[in-house]
Amino acid sequence: MEHKEFLEYYQPIYDQTLASVNLKGFRPGTAPKEMADKAVDKEKIFHEAVSKATRDALQEITEDNHWQLIAQPKVEIVETNPQENIGLKFKATLTVFPEVKLGNYKKIAKKIFGGAKKDFSVSEEEVNKSLQWVLNSRAKVTRVSREAKKGDWVEVDFAGFVGGQPLDGASEKSDNFVLGEGKFIKGFEENLIGHKEGERLEFSLDFPKDYWKEDLRNKKVNFTVQLKGVFERELPELSDDFVKGLGKFENAAALKASIQEGIAKEKETKENERIQLKIFEEIIKNSEIKPPRIMVERTLDNLTAEYKNLVKNPGEESAIRKNLEEKAKNSVATNLILYQIAKEQKIEPSQKEIESEANKALSHSEFKKNPKIDVQRLYDYIYDELRNKKVFEYLESLK
Repeated sequence: MEHKEFLEYYQPIYDQTLASVNLKGFRPGTAPKEMADKAVDKEKIFHEAVSKATRDALQEITEDNHWQLIAQPKVEIVETNPQENIGLKFKATLTVFPEVKLGNYKKIAKKIFGGAKKDFSVSEEEVNKSLQWVLNSRAKVTRVSREAKKGDWVEVDFAGFVGGQPLDGASEKSDNFVLGEGKFIKGFEENLIGHKEGERLEFSLDFPKDYWKEDLRNKKVNFTVQLKGVFERELPELSDDFVKGLGKFENAAALKASIQEGIAKEKETKENERIQLKIFEEIIKNSEIKPPRIMVERTLDNLTAEYKNLVKNPGEESAIRKNLEEKAKNSVATNLILYQIAKEQKIEPSQKEIESEANKALSHSEFKKNPKIDVQRLYDYIYDELRNKKVFEYLESLK
C-alpha cells in the first residue's frame, strides 16, 4: 500500500484525535497544533490506521478471489512509517474455506435410502417396560428392618480395592438403587440380598475378561459395603385415577398410546441417524476433502469439553484429544459436505423458519433467565440446523 493511500487512513484519525485534545487553558480543539501534537498518542493512532487499512485490503482481496475466510487473519506488519513517507507493507496468513470435491452423493443417497427398511412398530413388551418405569418412579417407599431382597430400594456406602489399594472411581457415599436392576457388575447386588440395615459387608468379585475398562479385565476387586438403609417399595396400580395424577392424561389408555407414540418416534430418530451416518461415511470416502486444521481443533475443543470433569491432569486431556481426533475430522468433513450440497442445490431455510425456531428457543425458561444470550449466535446455530435438516430431506427425496 503506497504512502499516499495509507495516509488516507492515518490522517483522518490523527485529525480527529488532534481536535479532541483538551489542554489546560484552552478550549477543546483550540490549542496550538504544535502543543496538541505532542499530547496525542501517535502509536495508538498508527495502530488504528493499520488495523483499518489491513482490514479493508484483506476484504478486497477475499472478495476479488471469492474466498470465504474461516478464521481471523494473522497480520504481520513488514514496513510502514507515515511520518517518513513510507507506505504500508504487511504479510497476512489467511485460512480459507476449503474446496470440496463431492463424490456422486445422489447415487449414494439413492442406494442407501432405497435399501433401508424402516420398521417403527412397537411391541406390547416395550410399552409395558416403559409403564413399569413410570410406576417405579411413583413407588411408595417405606424403611424396613428386615433383610434386603430383590426389588428393595437400598442406600449404601461402598469402596473397591485392588491389591489393597483404593480403586479410582469405585467408591461412593449414600448411593441409592433398586436391588436386582443390574446397576453394578454382576455379583455386587446379589451380595447385598439377605442383609439388614447397619451391616458392613466385605466380598470379592472377579471382573470379566471383556470388561469395558481394560485395566480391570480379569482382576479381583475387593469391596467393602456399609448398608445404610433398606426400603420396601409399594408400586401404585395403573388406574385411570393414578394416570390423571400425572397431569396430562385422561386415562391409562391415553398414557399407553403416548408411550407407544414416543417409542416409535425414538426408533424413527435412531434409524434416521443411522442412515445419515452411513450416507455421509460413503460420501466422505468418495469425495476429496481436506478439513482445515483450525476447524478440526475447534471441533476437538468442543468434544473434549464434554470430558472436562473427568480430566485430572494435562496428560489425560491430551490422550482424550488423541482418541477423539478421527471423530473430529469426520465431523468437520460431514459439515463441509452439508455446506457444499446446500450450496450446489441452493438449499437454505427461510427467514420466517429461522425466526419461528428462534422464538421457540427464546421462550424457554433457561433463555429467559439469561438476558445476555448471544441472539446472533443462536440464529446462526438454528440456520445450520434447519439447513442440514433440509439437505437430509433432499437426499431422502432422491430414493
